[in-house]
Amino acid sequence: MNELLRPVNTLIDPASSVIIGPSIRSAAVVRNMLMSTIPVVGVHPSKSDVLGLSCVPSIADLPTTPELAVVMVGHERVEAAVYELMDRGTRAFFFPGLGSEAGADGPLIAARIRERAAANGSMIIGQNCMGIAKPGGSPWIGSISDSFVTGHVGISSQSGSIAEAFTTIGPRVGFRFIASTGSELNRDVSDFMNFSADDPETRAVGIFIETIRRPDAFIAALEKCAQAGKPVVALKVGKSGVAKRIALAHTGAVVGSNQAFSATLKRFSAIEVEDFPEMVETLEVLGKKRRPRGVRISGVSESGGECGLMADRAENNGLVFSTLPQETATKLNKEFPNYLHPQNPLDAWGIDVPEVVFPRSMQILAESKAYDVLVAQVDISRFRGDDEQVWCEMVVESLGKTAEQFDISPAVVSVHSVDAPQAILDICTKYELPLLRGINSAMAALGRAGNWKKAATLNQDFGAPIEISQFVTRTGALPEFESAEILELYKVPIASRKRVTSSDQAGPVAAALGFPVVVKSDGPAHKSASGGVILNIKSEAEAIAAVEKLGGVAFIAAQIPQGVEALVGMVRDEEFGPILAVGHGGVTVESKKPVTMLGPVDLATAQEMVAESGLDDAHGVLAKTLVSLGRIAHEHPEIVEIDVNPMIIYDKATIAVDALVVIDSESENK
Repeated sequence: MNELLRPVNTLIDPASSVIIGPSIRSAAVVRNMLMSTIPVVGVHPSKSDVLGLSCVPSIADLPTTPELAVVMVGHERVEAAVYELMDRGTRAFFFPGLGSEAGADGPLIAARIRERAAANGSMIIGQNCMGIAKPGGSPWIGSISDSFVTGHVGISSQSGSIAEAFTTIGPRVGFRFIASTGSELNRDVSDFMNFSADDPETRAVGIFIETIRRPDAFIAALEKCAQAGKPVVALKVGKSGVAKRIALAHTGAVVGSNQAFSATLKRFSAIEVEDFPEMVETLEVLGKKRRPRGVRISGVSESGGECGLMADRAENNGLVFSTLPQETATKLNKEFPNYLHPQNPLDAWGIDVPEVVFPRSMQILAESKAYDVLVAQVDISRFRGDDEQVWCEMVVESLGKTAEQFDISPAVVSVHSVDAPQAILDICTKYELPLLRGINSAMAALGRAGNWKKAATLNQDFGAPIEISQFVTRTGALPEFESAEILELYKVPIASRKRVTSSDQAGPVAAALGFPVVVKSDGPAHKSASGGVILNIKSEAEAIAAVEKLGGVAFIAAQIPQGVEALVGMVRDEEFGPILAVGHGGVTVESKKPVTMLGPVDLATAQEMVAESGLDDAHGVLAKTLVSLGRIAHEHPEIVEIDVNPMIIYDKATIAVDALVVIDSESENK
């Protein structure tokens, strides 16, 4: 097991439990624990029963050693209780308190408990959290609704309020567990992700993040979930902070802390959402047993206008309502002549009796085997009339039966955002149908799910590291000439060049390189703005004059023909590591957002990045350069930024004409 990722299994699935200090004030957690099938006892010095919970007077009087302890006593009594339980062998603890109510003593107590827990391998959820919610009872300090149902989504949230919000969304999403991790005394979001990756009952993972306390563990957990086929849906707040370090390269200027987090998620196919409803819809799709295996979508609707709306929103979210296969269109027309020219999605309203046309249309679409997703689009609202409710129930039931018969991923899609009638919810639960509210939200969720795939492994064998110490002449930005030499060692194609130390050398050097040439001042990159680059040198005399103008020390490089300018770069984020970037380059780089991803990357992943950037990598150089920059970052932690900007893509080749490598000697030891 990865040493970064620590077990939480006893917190989630204890075999026995104890509540230390149960009282009327802790009625919710007592009630929730009593609902569970797990044996639970209380410890109370003066009461043998608290709200139906049998109690013993002290920890010493416990008949057996409990696996999980729920610690409800005040902060002044926490340590004694915890240490006594640890000495007995209890290794899982839940602290809802030790927050602001503990005052200045709280952090000191927490630090001591953390040290003791680390020494004996104890696991703690908290402090200052809601606990763990599981359908059927669990250590949770809030009320748990009957509509909170068992399923296959695991949630870990640093916010107690967000965790609680999941318990009150109704039966649409079934949960394996919800962990409110609070201040994360010695177990954090990464550890619960690790549990989900190994847990056969978990199909999808949701995380709400305010801060990443252990970036290496977070990366390891993301990778483990991806390799286990468990999509992670992430919602992060607090992404608007400024960068911790002033960037010297363009890449660093356009890739800040927000982009670094997103790039890290992307590297492991984690799905980033921007709001809670998006998170719910996406997890609802991913948690079902027949989640989308692709983006080919078909559908039957009660409205032509809503068919058009679905098609528009599908295209915007990476889904394809492709043309019906000719055999399918013919079959539809033959069985239902009113389908004069059947299209995908199908507007079935008025074609025939609803009880006939809707079920059969869905069967014909599914049996074509041409689609990954089958949608039943009906206007579901608890405020529709009784006749319409009966009809909607029939459509939803028919979708469930069709999905089971043909093993296609189903989804019920409503234009409404209001709650569905209970009968519809019951049918969706019976067949594990996602019930998606709002056309765009539905298409976005289905698109995210259909486009999800396992990420390539992060660790790659590049062979022996390449030695570059002969070119590392300083801390900070290296001269462009040395930067280019380093990149060339890693097979990044760069314009031919040669350094000159006097104007007398300029003529022969320029002639040997072949006119036209460019003359540059011999220093770091980004010299054009300060007049350090002289273009279109077409003779030896012009080369001599240009070198003299730049002070007699310069370098001369072959001038590459005009073409599309691209940026390929790397910036080492202080939390996550090397972030690779590719996008449009030149002087417009900071106005056009590049595609970013945590490195290193393999060639296939790099090619996907380039394709997403919209650049035509005609010679395959951009993707190979991304792989090379990832290798450099892996082999040389002292390199904190790399700019290859621009790389010029023209008809015959793709070649870099500017390079910058930034060194931070302190990073080598981090």
